[in-house]
Parts: sequence; structure tokens; C-alpha cells
Amino acid sequence: MTSESAPKARWTKDRAGAALAATTGYFFALGPAIETAKRLTRDYTYEAAFLAGLAVAVLAYWIGLRLMKKLP
Repeated sequence: MTSESAPKARWTKDRAGAALAATTGYFFALGPAIETAKRLTRDYTYEAAFLAGLAVAVLAYWIGLRLMKKLP
């Protein structure tokens, strides 16, 4: 009977750092996105702000993942 010597890690430092960057980007972008969406549209304010925050979070995750892979 053999077992794997190293367990498979689900969260690496790269993914954890990128997730932190995405979460931070979302919460920093949500406030200005809500204010901008209130001025531009009245019916779908929070939906538009969510989509804008989500776009920032995806971009921050991608950039964070690239930067974290360069670190030792």
C-alpha cells in the first residue's frame, strides 16, 4: 500500500495573494461604483455597481496572480 508523499494543496501562496487582491479591489471599487451608478441609472443601481466591482475584482485577481508567481 502506497500513499502520496506530498498532499495536494488547494490554496497556494499565489492563489491566496490573488484572492486577497481581488477581494480588496472589489470592496474599494464598490463605493465609487454605487455613486456613479446612482447618477447614470436609477433602476439597476446596485446591479451595475456589482458588475463594475466584479470587473475590478477579476482584473485584480489576474494581476495579483501574475505578480505573486514572480515572487520567490
